[in-house]
Parts: sequence; C-alpha cells; structure tokens
Amino acid sequence: MYLTYVDESGDTGQNGSQHLLLGATVLFEGRWMYARNDIESLLFRYFPTLPRPREIHCTDVRGGRDDYKSLTRPQRASLLSDFCQIACNMLDTELRMFTVIYDKAAWRASHPGKSGYDLYVEAFENLVSRVDLFLRRRYAQGFPSKTVTIVDRNSSSLCSALRRAQGDFQLFGTRWGNLYNVVETVMFLESHESPGLQLADLCSFAVWRLAEFDDDSLISMFASTFDREPLASTLNPGKWHGIKYVGSNPRVTAALQRCWP
Repeated sequence: MYLTYVDESGDTGQNGSQHLLLGATVLFEGRWMYARNDIESLLFRYFPTLPRPREIHCTDVRGGRDDYKSLTRPQRASLLSDFCQIACNMLDTELRMFTVIYDKAAWRASHPGKSGYDLYVEAFENLVSRVDLFLRRRYAQGFPSKTVTIVDRNSSSLCSALRRAQGDFQLFGTRWGNLYNVVETVMFLESHESPGLQLADLCSFAVWRLAEFDDDSLISMFASTFDREPLASTLNPGKWHGIKYVGSNPRVTAALQRCWP
C-alpha cells in the first residue's frame, strides 16, 4: 500500500498567482513511521528545547515567520536542506514525487467559461493519472499496490473539489483510462499530524519557487525523487512522468528542463 499526499501552491483566482500547482508525495506505508521519526529528529536538532514547531512548513521556514523567527537565515536554509535530504534518503520504491503546473492565464484562455473548481479538477485528474501510472508500473514489476489520497483539511476548496473528482474518476475513468489503483475516498488530515503532508508541502513549495521565481535552489536538491521511467525501459526510457507543465512560457520550460533534463 502507498499513501498519496497532495498539496497545492498558488490559487485558482483570476488574479493572484501566475500558476496553480499541485504536488504529491507517494509514500510506501512501511516508510511512514521512519519519515515521521526523521522529521521529529530534525525539528529536535534545530529546536532542542521546548517549545518547538509541530511541523515543517516550508513557506514559514524560508520567510523566518512564526515558529521559525528564532533561527538565522543560514540555519533556516540548512533546515530546508536537511529536510530535502530526508526525501533523498528513501529508495525510489519507497517515495516518489509528482507535480502538475498550470499557467492560469493560458488555461483560462483555452477554457472560456470554466471556473476555478474546473481547474482544480483538471489538475487533479492529471496528477492522479500519473500516480496510477507509477502503481501500474510497480504491478508490472511484480509488486501490486493500491493507494489512498490524503489532503490537508485546511485547503477547504481543494478538499471539496478533489473528493468529488476522485469519486467521478473511479466510476468513469479519466481522459487517459480507468484508475485501477486509487481506492477509497479522499481523506483529510491536519498537516502537523502527517509526515507525508509535510513532504508534499516541500514538493509543491520547491516547484512553486522554480515556476514563479526561477529559483531552483531547493528543488535541485531532490529533483531525482520525481517519478521517472526506468532507463532500461523499452518504452520512453528515462521519461519524467512526475512533472507536467501545462503552459508555454519559455522561461518556465527552460527551468524545468534545467532540473529534469
């Protein structure tokens, strides 16, 4: 069994951010406890005395806000680097990351009359299809597994869209076919309760910094954890399935190619 944790960066509004981004961390259930212990140990190292943060929230760490005010800028950068290393230390059968990035203006231009809800649904359809592809590949390798989807309950609009969309995809399939390996309804947790949601936050935040600001300082540390077709594959060897950009901005395209050549 794998656990698929989904997080968002950006928004679906007419204005606001340039992109809407969904990131997912697919974590093998046998690694859940180790991931939790690694994150708790990391927080203890930087905050040896109480009180300490309940979770690693990348936006707050980078900006030195809230629980992270007491850390210097180099300490905050080091904490994020160590957090990336937790992801890198796992095998590619234990943790895979995925992201879909939508240029909102381009999407709205090609989908007149569609709402932010529709954008959420399309982005999630793209994301969950890629997760299912990873699990179908595991099945072909002799390791059949299913996954459940878990989302931070604080993102109420995202939660509502994903729960309804996943039910529809399970009944009717996606544009790319049936979902064979995504089971149950979408489940909700508080991010501080879940190491997987914190890793999904790392995924979405790092790609967000790349897409919005051309900042690869974080994503470059764990780009190899994104899902990829094996180099020995007879079909699309080495293809990065874990990254999808829906847009045509040459700056963003170049940034993605720089990180995932």
